[in-house]
Amino acid sequence: MSRFDSILLPLDGSPESAKAVGCAVWLAERLGATLHVLYSTSRPLPPGEALDRLCAGPARRARTVLHQTRHEPVQAALEETAEHAVKLVVMSARGGSASAGVDPGRELGRVATALIEESAVPVLLLPVHYRESLPWESMLVAASGEAAADQALASAVRLSAMLRLRVSVVYVAEAAAGVGPLAAYADAPQHEYPRRLEEMVRRAIVGASPEECRCVDEVRVRRGDPATELLADVEDRRSSVLALGWHGALGATRAPVLRRLLERAECPLLVVREVSRSRVRLKVGDAIGEL
Repeated sequence: MSRFDSILLPLDGSPESAKAVGCAVWLAERLGATLHVLYSTSRPLPPGEALDRLCAGPARRARTVLHQTRHEPVQAALEETAEHAVKLVVMSARGGSASAGVDPGRELGRVATALIEESAVPVLLLPVHYRESLPWESMLVAASGEAAADQALASAVRLSAMLRLRVSVVYVAEAAAGVGPLAAYADAPQHEYPRRLEEMVRRAIVGASPEECRCVDEVRVRRGDPATELLADVEDRRSSVLALGWHGALGATRAPVLRRLLERAECPLLVVREVSRSRVRLKVGDAIGEL
């Protein structure tokens, strides 16, 4: 069974949210997944008309489930994700608010913001300047050595194996040396950075199958501003999608790299929120410790 056997596509009836339809349908077909389409609208459509808007053929319709709701869209999406064991959410970064010209300077709409902050499953965001390019051929994953980035790499490798994509992993060493897990090797990136980065990658995908591990065909380092270098790498390698982890808080001064990518990227962004792992409680005699 596919690890991505259930996909959620939230729509609000706007042209902006509909940008995600082609990508979601393609992913569902390639993964053999059930596509759950969630329409949040005050005026529900006849089911046949709603499915017609997806441009889905008979075979796809058989594995497309339509859900229409007048309820608050964020809560509805989270409930659908839990109820149908959704493994991936695919959506436009901005929906009806962008089409209506509301908050033109915002990178994310209200629903997308809430979902990437609260969803326990990866969210594929199609940014404002998204240009559809299907089928995908490769995925670029941003490494940092942090737990969020490790979880993003693990998810990216699993998805790429299912889609038969090449995976490139890149670590961006910021120009200001002395920061980050590889800072100790800042003076010798040509020698120590690649070795340490490969160790980071092996740690992140330790639970992956041999087939999944074979998707990773390149691990490298770039220097400079993270957002700028990631976008340049996407362009240089013609990557179809960029995957990255984040900590889950999008305050005014938080997640600057993600914000800049959403402002400038033309490819989909696979955003994986860090999920805390349950601690193991070990009892030795009368003492209980946490590992």
